[in-house]
Amino acid sequence: MAPMLLGFILGGLMENNLSRALTISDGSFSFLWERPLSLGIVITAVLVLVIPPLSEYWKSRRQVAEKDAPEANSEASESEAEVSERKS
Repeated sequence: MAPMLLGFILGGLMENNLSRALTISDGSFSFLWERPLSLGIVITAVLVLVIPPLSEYWKSRRQVAEKDAPEANSEASESEAEVSERKS
């Protein structure tokens, strides 16, 4: 509820300021990374948005790999047993 309220209250203010900044910079978004502080804020925002979905993706991939691993190990042990029987 609080984030929605903040977005509703500050959304118009942020939109006006973005429009003003774009007018000052002749429509270029380069003002977002020209200064170290603003670059740090942009990088932090991107990481906050990108890391959670990537984490979920890696977690699901790891779970799939762990499910497939016991089957692969049992197949490998069966083929090793077949090879040792053939040698005998």
